[in-house]
Amino acid sequence: MNINNEKLYIELYNSGKSDLELANLWGFGERQAQRSSAYLRSKGKIKPRQTTQKREKTRFSHSEIVESVEPYIKQVKDVYFKYNDIYKDIKLKTTWTKHKQIEDQVLLLSDMHTGMINKAPITGEVTYNDEIQVQELQSLLKGINRFYQLYKPSYNIETFYIFGLGDLITNDRIFEGQKLEITCGVGAQIQKTFEYVSGIIRKLLELYPRIVYVNEEGNHGRTTPKPNGEEANSNFEYLLGMLIQERFADNKRVEVILPDDYSYTLTIRGHRYLLSHGNAIKGCTLNSIEKAAKEISLLVEQENYDVITIGHFHSCYEFPISPKTTLLVNGCFINKDSYAYYKLRKFSTAKQYLFNVSKRSALHNLQKLDLTWR
Repeated sequence: MNINNEKLYIELYNSGKSDLELANLWGFGERQAQRSSAYLRSKGKIKPRQTTQKREKTRFSHSEIVESVEPYIKQVKDVYFKYNDIYKDIKLKTTWTKHKQIEDQVLLLSDMHTGMINKAPITGEVTYNDEIQVQELQSLLKGINRFYQLYKPSYNIETFYIFGLGDLITNDRIFEGQKLEITCGVGAQIQKTFEYVSGIIRKLLELYPRIVYVNEEGNHGRTTPKPNGEEANSNFEYLLGMLIQERFADNKRVEVILPDDYSYTLTIRGHRYLLSHGNAIKGCTLNSIEKAAKEISLLVEQENYDVITIGHFHSCYEFPISPKTTLLVNGCFINKDSYAYYKLRKFSTAKQYLFNVSKRSALHNLQKLDLTWR
């Protein structure tokens, strides 16, 4: 800094200009201005400025931190609980008539394969993607409501059971090239399915006094390419069930059952139901399913199951496997699924089973909800 600039610098400094203002005038950084001021003070050419401002406090006690942060925490909590309130206090819009018979309904929900893209094996048309899935979910709710209105004059439907039979997500890592057949990764699939299932339960709470959701895991939820050997509670779909369970934890009308095994036994009005995804059945042909059904029939005579429910095969079948036991193979969400075509040599249909349960009957009014209806 030459003498003329130095004199001007001292004059501006004494007039009250800050180091930042001096830096802007001289065209250099604030730190350089601070060093220049310090140098001139050390030479006695300028005097330290007198200030009455208190030094900014940088250390706080625990109570001071809590006090300052509390408003932000309250704001976050208000937003969080306001958002989750839509799953907590849901008004029942239907009424009961005393003279009607009390029954329950069961929906088999499986093989939704969130995140999957499917092209029909012959035409190549896209029959399943994110947009089609949303339309089918709307059709599913419309179908449930349609049959509810049909049965309403005759029955009081008390509890609506959702048997989640697995493969609600499609994953992104279980076979080579899978990422070319999906719209999003497994994390986004879980997030979307979490919202879809929560939305279904929320809408059904307007019709039914009580909802029970059972969350079974499928083979597409596994965390490694290996088809066997992983515990059920390590499956991605177990995480999905945990999220749903947490969301409805404060809703007394919703029960979320989260089995830690790949099969689960449930009793409804004295009838026994076995829930499993079905991938333990060897082979993919109708003959192999029928053979497996006969093998299962040897067990059910001992276990006394009334209905056995599985998914996995992407097509709807009803097998009477013993005088007292019925095997229901649920459909999928994918119309003309390439998997079903190449493995079973038939076109799949996007359908899900719905049926009624009464004290006398473990399964009646069996319906196939066609998800392609608009």
